Amino acid sequence: MPFGNTHNQLKMKYTPEQEFPDLSKHNNHMAKVLTPELYERLRSKQTPSGFTLDDIIQTGVDNPGHPFVMTVGCVAGDEETYDVFKDLLDPVIQDRHGGYKPTDKHKTDLNADHLKVLLSWCG
Repeated sequence: MPFGNTHNQLKMKYTPEQEFPDLSKHNNHMAKVLTPELYERLRSKQTPSGFTLDDIIQTGVDNPGHPFVMTVGCVAGDEETYDVFKDLLDPVIQDRHGGYKPTDKHKTDLNADHLKVLLSWCG
């Protein structure tokens, strides 16, 4: 495993309730989405390269955010993360990006004539 994670091997020692982080004072999208039930369902999964739920949420657990600035609170470690942990990441992405659903597609326009130039004046 490139990530070298061994913590999923220890999951049988602790219950999901014992492992679930206290997110009560966190202001991030992950903390809004992650429930004890979702944590229990995803906690023993990992991507083929070894990325786990704990890896995804660690940044949001360590950094509770600011009361006035909503942070994301999680990271994807590899491409497969989006599939294996879609039950967490899809709602986080949708919440963070104003309703962007998994079925939505980014619009790409590579025509330079369609670029808008914004001019700012330095005074």
